[in-house]
Amino acid sequence: MTVSDEKMTDIPYITLSTELFEKCLPWREGKYITIDKKGRFATLEWKKIFGKDILTTKPICNFPKQDCTPGYFSASPETGWVWTWNNMKLLCYNADTKLRSDFIPVMSWKGYVSYVTPFSKDELLLSFLWVDLGETDCIVYFPYNQRTQILDTSHDKERSEVHLWKQLQPFGNEFLAFEYYEKMYDSKFFFYNKDSGKKIENDLTKTMTGLLARTSEDDIYVDMNKKMILSQSKQPYPLVITWNDDYSDVKVYTAEHVFPDGKRMAAFTASPDCRWICVFLSGYRGLKGEFLNKVGFVQISDKYPGMFSPMVFMSDDYTEWQRWTFDHFIEHPEYGTCFLAAYDNGKTEETRLYKMSDVQKEIDKILSEQGE
Repeated sequence: MTVSDEKMTDIPYITLSTELFEKCLPWREGKYITIDKKGRFATLEWKKIFGKDILTTKPICNFPKQDCTPGYFSASPETGWVWTWNNMKLLCYNADTKLRSDFIPVMSWKGYVSYVTPFSKDELLLSFLWVDLGETDCIVYFPYNQRTQILDTSHDKERSEVHLWKQLQPFGNEFLAFEYYEKMYDSKFFFYNKDSGKKIENDLTKTMTGLLARTSEDDIYVDMNKKMILSQSKQPYPLVITWNDDYSDVKVYTAEHVFPDGKRMAAFTASPDCRWICVFLSGYRGLKGEFLNKVGFVQISDKYPGMFSPMVFMSDDYTEWQRWTFDHFIEHPEYGTCFLAAYDNGKTEETRLYKMSDVQKEIDKILSEQGE
């Protein structure tokens, strides 16, 4: 694809009279959870009033009611845990036990808590990134029991270079894990048993090691049931990795062929079911030479050659003063999969809802024109 092949589209959107303060995450019963304007963990609720879509929130508890650090909000619907941060303070709640806690896990200049993993209805495992002068960064794991409110922070704990990243099963001791080599800006992936310390490599983990760079929860999506990983690769475009029951027959599909020449992916967001991605593209210039970003939507399905549909480019341009403060794919009870975004033009902010059914129509048009 060349730049001249890019066809910009005015994708219609619905403006919602709702101001959201935090990202929305999949929760239970097909709902999504967020933090409402009073600082409480709350589910999203859709209503129609006089034919207009209204997005409201319904608190699941009267907690934490504090200023939360933007972007540091996580939820585990399988285990009932939801947590966020207020600077160094961890604010956590379990929807099953109804217990809640707010505390500072570790106050130390030597590092910070990087991951929180639910280990039971009562216990969280805090991954503390430890930084010693003259030493390689490592991980120390501190268990916290919410029922007893005991946090084991003894400093004689064994230090590890293993990042416990994704549990293979809820509450399980086996993880998809990695070690990060900072000097090479590279990662090595493997399956890891926390109890035995045993590392297992297979075709899947070897493929991930060869293709994926340093990981975070925001740029990689894993669905162990679908046997599918969607991630940003070492190259500036997304890829999909699939496998079979014994983690062999690994297949890799890249989105390179749907990206315009000379443009780079600044970031991307994926739907929870890994069927849609929204891509932020850099490398554009305005009439006065200013740098611009554009946005494109891509569907992921085996009905397309190479798994990725043609990219549908939005006609809007985004400067450093015009941006989306947050964005998420959600399921709407009437419209199906939608893209929810808070748009800030530098003066005002509005919440927009884009229907993927409209994007699908544009994809079908592109495929029809290509077939003519």
